[in-house]
Amino acid sequence: MRVPPARTTYRIVFETGDVLLGGTDANVFLSLAGSNGSSIEKRLETDEDTFVPGSAVVFRLETQDMGDIERIRVRHDNTGPNAGWFLHRVVITNELTGREWVFNCDRWLAVDEDDGAIDRVLYPRV
Repeated sequence: MRVPPARTTYRIVFETGDVLLGGTDANVFLSLAGSNGSSIEKRLETDEDTFVPGSAVVFRLETQDMGDIERIRVRHDNTGPNAGWFLHRVVITNELTGREWVFNCDRWLAVDEDDGAIDRVLYPRV
């Protein structure tokens, strides 16, 4: 008999950089990949005032325990009048174990800034 994977809740904090026009009103998506598997891509429930410059926004994701989180993918769909986003970092905490991972970005996710990418794969700070 196959044992289902353990489930946990991740506390995910998105920190938007405190730069002019650094917030976004686009739809934001996240997926996790770890030593125990990967999550499906999740659209975050937001509105146009969620990711404003200098903000720290908390989400919770209940899913299978990913083990050691090895990378995350953050992207947006470039919709809305202020789609560009300056993502400072993402901090993820496994609420069951207390384990924390910090994913620094300090880059734009914007078609008209930086390298034009609206999709970033981030790796934890060691």
